[in-house]
Amino acid sequence: MVSATYPLDTSASVILDGSGNGIASLGPGLPHEHWQPGSCFVGVTTNVLEAACQLYMGSNIQSATQLSQTSKGSTGATAGLSGDMPTGYRLWARWTGGDVGQQATMRVTGTRTVGSPVL
Repeated sequence: MVSATYPLDTSASVILDGSGNGIASLGPGLPHEHWQPGSCFVGVTTNVLEAACQLYMGSNIQSATQLSQTSKGSTGATAGLSGDMPTGYRLWARWTGGDVGQQATMRVTGTRTVGSPVL
């Protein structure tokens, strides 16, 4: 199968719950689509309470799939990423302890490939 490569620049958001917690996720959804994420920025619209944020990559959130964490999940932090994400994998951002009712956002940039991944 011939592959085609495109820029990846996408985001997902969640409204933090009554405890200031929330989870957002992104991932490839087309058949034979792979992502090669280069970075992920996380932030919240306000930072009266500074949320912690953990990033995970895989089919679910568990300690074995954790990539990164920051104590600056509200004011904003960027994590460098590498690797290949096939269809079915997701990047997850989990915020804890942020401002209730505020929007938390993750933005992923890198490359997406449809077909065989180019690594």
